[in-house]
Amino acid sequence: MCNSDTLSEIGRFWKLWLGTSNFNAKQARRFKENFQDGMKNVRKRTSDGIVTTSMRSAGPLAPVTLFAVSEQFKRFWMTGVTDDGFPAVKPVDRPNPTFAFSLFGDEFAVHYGTDPVSGFHLAEALASSGLELSNQSASAIHKLVQAARQQFSAWCKAVIPRVQNSSASSASLTVRMYAGEALAFCQALHSVNTSVTHTPTFTAPWRRSVVQLDDTSYSPSAPSPAPTSFNVIETSNLLDHLGFLNLLSVTIPLLSDSFSSTLYTEALLPAGDSPAQGILDHVCGDLSTISLLLGVVPSAYVSRFTTRSNTSETMMLAISDSANQYHERLAWKHINFGHPSNGVYEADVSFTAPQLAKALFDIYLKMFSDEDLRKRMAFMSLGKSQMRRKIQSSGLLHYSRRSFALLLAYIRTRVRCDWNRVIDDLEALILQDNTLLTGSNFYQEMVCQLHLAGFHLSWFTSAAIQEFRSQEDPPIFRSWTMVPKVVTVVLVVPRHVIAKVQSDLSDAGTPILQCELRAGFKHNAFACISALFGKLEVSGQDENKVAVIIEDRAGINGASPLIVSFPVLSTTLILSSGGTVGLAVRSTLSTAMLTQKLGLEMCLFKALLTDEQYVHILTRTPTTKNDTINSDRQLVPQLDAQSQGHPIHVEMNKSNTQIQSLTAHVDITDPAGQASLTSGCAVTVEQLSMNTAKLHVDQYQHTISFPLPVDATNAKLRVARKSKYVEVIVPMTLTLNVKEESDVAGKFRTTFDGGVPTLWSVHRVNLDRCPSFKPSRSRKAFEWLERHIELIFSQRERRLRAQSTIPGSIPDTFMNLKDSLYTFFITATGTQGPTTRTEFALLDPEENRCYATILVTDVRLDIGSHTVVADSWIVPWSKDVQDKVKREVLCIKTDAYESEAWRHLLPLLIERCRTWKHKPGCEYLVHNSIPLYPGAGSDPKKLPWCSCGMGIGTEVLKERYGNVLAKCATRAAIGPLFPVSYMEKVGLNMDDLSEPACNRCIACGKGGVPLSACARCKRAKYCSKNCQVKDWKTHKMSCVSE
Repeated sequence: MCNSDTLSEIGRFWKLWLGTSNFNAKQARRFKENFQDGMKNVRKRTSDGIVTTSMRSAGPLAPVTLFAVSEQFKRFWMTGVTDDGFPAVKPVDRPNPTFAFSLFGDEFAVHYGTDPVSGFHLAEALASSGLELSNQSASAIHKLVQAARQQFSAWCKAVIPRVQNSSASSASLTVRMYAGEALAFCQALHSVNTSVTHTPTFTAPWRRSVVQLDDTSYSPSAPSPAPTSFNVIETSNLLDHLGFLNLLSVTIPLLSDSFSSTLYTEALLPAGDSPAQGILDHVCGDLSTISLLLGVVPSAYVSRFTTRSNTSETMMLAISDSANQYHERLAWKHINFGHPSNGVYEADVSFTAPQLAKALFDIYLKMFSDEDLRKRMAFMSLGKSQMRRKIQSSGLLHYSRRSFALLLAYIRTRVRCDWNRVIDDLEALILQDNTLLTGSNFYQEMVCQLHLAGFHLSWFTSAAIQEFRSQEDPPIFRSWTMVPKVVTVVLVVPRHVIAKVQSDLSDAGTPILQCELRAGFKHNAFACISALFGKLEVSGQDENKVAVIIEDRAGINGASPLIVSFPVLSTTLILSSGGTVGLAVRSTLSTAMLTQKLGLEMCLFKALLTDEQYVHILTRTPTTKNDTINSDRQLVPQLDAQSQGHPIHVEMNKSNTQIQSLTAHVDITDPAGQASLTSGCAVTVEQLSMNTAKLHVDQYQHTISFPLPVDATNAKLRVARKSKYVEVIVPMTLTLNVKEESDVAGKFRTTFDGGVPTLWSVHRVNLDRCPSFKPSRSRKAFEWLERHIELIFSQRERRLRAQSTIPGSIPDTFMNLKDSLYTFFITATGTQGPTTRTEFALLDPEENRCYATILVTDVRLDIGSHTVVADSWIVPWSKDVQDKVKREVLCIKTDAYESEAWRHLLPLLIERCRTWKHKPGCEYLVHNSIPLYPGAGSDPKKLPWCSCGMGIGTEVLKERYGNVLAKCATRAAIGPLFPVSYMEKVGLNMDDLSEPACNRCIACGKGGVPLSACARCKRAKYCSKNCQVKDWKTHKMSCVSE
């Protein structure tokens, strides 16, 4: 347990569950009826139409499971159990108490989307089942259920031995539990790094207890302290419920400073106009700018491809354009691209104050876009389904002005700038803004939260406050000796007020509450409030007044009043003297109906600021009986010591919407370099990789690492020969606007971590754990794989494939590479022909030489990433290899650019499934390069991969090809490369998923090149005479003269 409160909360639920066994007849009947009523309510929601939620659990076989998973879902909610395939499944007779209790009491607590099979990999049960894509029966239900049970049993057998060790310190698997709000827990973990286990952070929004982590696990002096930084952080789809920027600003500090460290986020609820584009709305700004400010970037955004498939989401959108979910999983990596934060990599970045203020203001507008009047007016032009979704989501507001202030505090730890000037400029932009309808109402809260986050506003000083107080002489502070900058307002809302509107609030979904100060025409709103039910005990007077809350754990079901508190500038209260403070419902589309009962102000309760029966002004926030922590102290990200040297300076474009260039300042400190510079030697820049460049001054060299990809070939130089420095100004190239590129080799990145190659843009695969499958004899039953592989092309790429290559145009190497992978998979699986081939060679037609052989021994499901993978072996090409291969090798043609791309990709495909250790004399370490010999293209004498894995685990090859070939083979996991849905449109239209075969060479499958038809039948088309000759043995059986 991470803290004692968690153990207490779990114990409370155990007592509730056990208590059901002592129910009398009346209690048991009521308990059962509540349970059954809850199931009926869910059935009403899903009685009409198809439920597609569990389709995504089948990955590439999602369309095969469409009707089966929908029927399974309905049967589960009818009977309460999963279907084993028996003729009659009896409904449950006794409710499971673990499903019947929640934080709201003994109410039915099962989410309406729950389906037991959705947490398992359903593709494993269906890949070789023979079910066709158009299958509309529910015959697969029992297979899905059996597969789920088998997987659960296998999981238990694997996990239980790892957690049964008697000593927790020696256990290979430790599960730590925490009951509370996720953001608060992350902040508490981060505070442990500053030697604070008792934090001022509340455990949850409607709780007043603070997070106090267990000293025995989290104290720096603990024998085996629990980890507070992590190589992998999995956030599931928390961003849907907490907000993307809120989530990342508290989780990034917990990410280990390692090259392989990865932060995973998932979005399920779509945002914006298009589900596939929703992630761009979630980030609240330009993706490159946000990545630079936060210090992490989606790996697929840089690489332009992903090895994880979204086929199921594509299918679900194709079935219904009104789908209300779209699953998008992103892997975020440190922006240093595997370069350590030392003298070579300039870790800090800098902005000019005006440009940073404008960039932050743009984020501010997007974070609070729900207050934008134009967007509210646009609501009226939406269709019925879109309007309904908009109303439902209008109450999901994740950000407050405190969120924005804490985000700025985190960005301040990364960005060097005149922050006092930035805040002053930002405040001016907010004051002048007319975009946000209620922006001015939250201005006072904005200034308050900026102050609490440690920012300085030039006009807000203690002297100015005292002078203002003496001028206005407000009754609230008249007897106070000293008025602090920030005070806490506590409002006691009588219980009968809440009871009167409780059912109306429940009908409105999840209404948002806020506090308001009103005085004449002045109206200030405060969204960052703390609230809980309980009794308030007050003692002392004036600035010495303190308050303690005795919490009522019955919550909304109890009889205690609601205690609400919020911080406010003392100047705001001075201006509001004689006014009221109230608790109101925030106006959204989903709460509009409440105006009939609450009025236009949507006020639940209000009282005069001077009414001490309901209102108290404190210098400190209220505490609980057992609270010894000062909750006034906020957990604000602390400024680290600035790194030495000059930061990378960021220049925005004219509209201040995107990064235009990055500038590196290099001081020439080497005496020889200084001499070369002052003597007038030429200064040049060389591009090393997508984000590194090398500065040359005669013999002097200096490597510069930029935080984002750049184009060093178009660099501009500022050379100060007397002052002995050079500034390198390079355009930033990271963009969402995908175009044809010839040189894409740099997209396939790996780096060294402790001398070991580490993947960056490709996920690892344990091939021996990936279930293999055999193609069905029925062509239609294997159509799912063909559809799946075809989705590696974006709509843009599919259009290019259908066209002939235009002379002089830029070759699209990514499309050509995908085309080769497409040929590889459809040929290895036999989905588009009578024969299956498993021996391939990569051929450079310009040099007329093969440079690698690929032997496929199995096709497997990569179930964790919803795709397939070819269990393959990479063998250096030679005539001896060709002689050892019993069948004729299919040569896949690759031009010079694609050959270089394969040179970079092949080591990744080997590394992703590696089970062996690299040798001390590994060629990668000797050459300090992955791949070996970059730029050698298709030269077969310069292998791009190391020899460490050659001949390991090659028993299957020895049986087929003999020992000689097996000794030089290295295992690889070859999988599809999919387009990134928020960068390009993927194949959303089901009718467009099958590309006519006539646009591809019938022998090698190559598309996008000029084809010649068979002179006899006119139907078969080939890209070359060589392909036609090789295919003749197969083609002659069906070749008929027209």
